[in-house]
Amino acid sequence: MTLALVLDPPIAAATDAAHLNAAFTRDLADLCADLSETPEIRVLILDPEPSLWSGWANDAPEPGDLFQPLAELPQPTIAVIRGHCLGGGLELALAADIRVAAPHIELGFPDLLDPDGEFCRAGGLQRLSRALGRSRASQLILLEQRLSAARALDWGLLNTVADDPAAAARAIADTIAQRGPIAARYAKDAIRHGADMPLAQALHYETELTILLQSTADRAEGVDAFLEKRPPRFRGA
Repeated sequence: MTLALVLDPPIAAATDAAHLNAAFTRDLADLCADLSETPEIRVLILDPEPSLWSGWANDAPEPGDLFQPLAELPQPTIAVIRGHCLGGGLELALAADIRVAAPHIELGFPDLLDPDGEFCRAGGLQRLSRALGRSRASQLILLEQRLSAARALDWGLLNTVADDPAAAARAIADTIAQRGPIAARYAKDAIRHGADMPLAQALHYETELTILLQSTADRAEGVDAFLEKRPPRFRGA
């Protein structure tokens, strides 16, 4: 898996991976560890070869929260899905914050209930139920098994469907990268952690993040830019 850095705006693109296997999960974890220590990178686009989304390879790793490094990356993440997104591929996509897909693809866990099928090995059912809610997740697993891109978009499993999903993802990343990077990270953090908290605790956590944000230089720059009627120049500080 290679990494292309675009510094203006600051975006990282992880590309060229072709097989969803143990080596990929190790490479992804290493990449996320590096990016978490690189705050000048504001967005990660994950755009592997279309074949990677088709599911686990024969040399798949042992089950566990294999995509936790991607899910917990401080920066917003965008998955570019250019091939059928099935089984482990969907587990990977669900760990991203935003999913952009080509119109011809399908998504699902078609082999999950088959006698010889493979159960989820990377937290797919847990992230699916959090993404869709219990009812939709149950419908997909027990009845539908596969969704077209159009239906996945209607359900909220996809954020965008485009003929050129890589270009669409880059446009989304450009928009995110131009905004306050600290605010984007705090928003992602509040959404991710708040979903697992009681409401009162989540509200308190969000308030704490708001207070922290008020003390940043980016917050002051945003106010100054608004008053001076100019684009803000956020520095991530």
